[in-house]
Amino acid sequence: MKVNKLIKSKIETNYFFVTGKVNIDTKYFINQIEQGIQREDNKNFQTTIIGEMTSYKYFLNDKKFIEIIINFSNMIEENNFNYGEPWQLSDAWGYKHSIGNYTKNHHHIPSLISGVIMLNKHPQSLYFPDIDEKIECDVGNFVLFSACLKHGNKRNKSYKPRYGLSFNYDYNYKG
Repeated sequence: MKVNKLIKSKIETNYFFVTGKVNIDTKYFINQIEQGIQREDNKNFQTTIIGEMTSYKYFLNDKKFIEIIINFSNMIEENNFNYGEPWQLSDAWGYKHSIGNYTKNHHHIPSLISGVIMLNKHPQSLYFPDIDEKIECDVGNFVLFSACLKHGNKRNKSYKPRYGLSFNYDYNYKG
């Protein structure tokens, strides 16, 4: 093999990052997560979430989740966060961080857009090292962001579990 050139470097990229708060039925979603992490198709300790997790598709057809996600979909279109590309909601899952659980730093590429909704007040925050932003865990706090942004958190030091919902929008190219 002959290598003529190998470049390994960083480049600047466009991104967006939106935080806010939504009204959410936390008891309903926490109950659904507890059910989902017991199912055979769960992703407990199998992903960058070092904790319990539902399947990636668990909330895709959940009516209460869809009612919330419509507002995010509208925001994406109104602000052209999809950069004119076709897109669709592709994943929606729930997670539970018990004591000692955490999420490794990761991104959601090849997805286009990602989001997280916090379901309870908790000292474990979500950190975005690329842009030095932190999201506090409080009921209804959300972040919607470019899927290329790395994020994660440190180990849960509390015996109180932290619950949340995550979701991805992917490119939707037909054919």
